[in-house]
Amino acid sequence: MPVINNNLGNFFGPSSSYMGYVFIACGIFAATYSLLALTLLIPGFFMAFTYNGTIIDTDNKRLKTYTALFGIFRTGKWIDADQFTRFNIIKATKKYTSYSRANVRFDMNVSDIELLIINRNGSKKAILNKYSNFEDAHKEMEELSKILLPDSLLSEVHK
Repeated sequence: MPVINNNLGNFFGPSSSYMGYVFIACGIFAATYSLLALTLLIPGFFMAFTYNGTIIDTDNKRLKTYTALFGIFRTGKWIDADQFTRFNIIKATKKYTSYSRANVRFDMNVSDIELLIINRNGSKKAILNKYSNFEDAHKEMEELSKILLPDSLLSEVHK
């Protein structure tokens, strides 16, 4: 397994990604009346298809956290795994808030189990993958610790 590519989810929240699909649909529909309406397609594609991810190169022992703009162009830098000393498993809850036209607040909480790789002092972190349960994250952590950090025995699990 030389290269592992993990998709970490949309760059924008669920409501903004949905709004991107609405922009695309409205741009295509309105293009029948005016070609100027095609300008809705660019922000629509950007909002709907931009996502975050992580590439792990196990042969060269490096990783790359990236943002795929429009779902195509990956931006990010390669980082050597030698800079990191340990793994961490955390439960992360993200809260997305949107408002209706009547100013009614709608909150959506999304919980994920994230596998992080961290340097010695904790100043540099990278999310490697997201899971639905701790068992899968722990298995992946053990596999990656043998590959990326064979010298280090420091692994932490926080629930």
